[in-house]
Amino acid sequence: MQLHGTIPPHIGNLSFLISLDISDNTFHGGLPKDAHLQRLKVIKVASNNFTGAIPPFLSLLPNLRFLYLWNNQFSGKIPSSLSNLTKLEVLSLRNKFLEGEIPREIDDLRYLTFLDLQDNQLTGSIPTSIFNITTMQNIGLSNNNLTGKLPTTICDHLPHLKGLYISKNYRSGVIPPTLEKCKKLQVLSLSLNEFTGTVPRELANLTALTRLYIATLHLEGTLLTPNFDHLR
Repeated sequence: MQLHGTIPPHIGNLSFLISLDISDNTFHGGLPKDAHLQRLKVIKVASNNFTGAIPPFLSLLPNLRFLYLWNNQFSGKIPSSLSNLTKLEVLSLRNKFLEGEIPREIDDLRYLTFLDLQDNQLTGSIPTSIFNITTMQNIGLSNNNLTGKLPTTICDHLPHLKGLYISKNYRSGVIPPTLEKCKKLQVLSLSLNEFTGTVPRELANLTALTRLYIATLHLEGTLLTPNFDHLR
């Protein structure tokens, strides 16, 4: 609606509010520091010009299920207190300026289906606990500064995973053959990392796969194209 300006703190007093959607405008400044929105289930403030840290009041919303903060200019670290949002299903924090490590407490979000932390400046390793959230369908971590290896148990607890996006990081080691256990995987994006070794033959068992990105890696050997006919 091409709205602009700042968000008044009084919005935090709308105690019966269930959904707040102010996406795709040009609001700026920060979100309110305090809010009493105990019934709130949906927050969508994507595609604005908000700045500052992710406000702490978000972790005090017990019924929140969908949190969309992407395409703003939030900075600082991802608060570990977001793990208090135990009903959360979608966490979208794709920005440009978030930094630090991914909180290990994120595995407390047992109902999470969509995690998008792409296009930030996150560092450190990916907490293996992320790969234990059995409800997860999409994991987006591309375009950060994440390091370390992918665990061999990566798909042991992800029966519903459809998209795994880890491109443009500093991940090393080999591509785990055990990715074949993610039977519903449709998109596997690993490009622009430091993976070595060969393309595991087992990836050909991912019959639901429609897109495979393995460009600009340090791979060798032969790609058995007949086994990937389902990608055509």
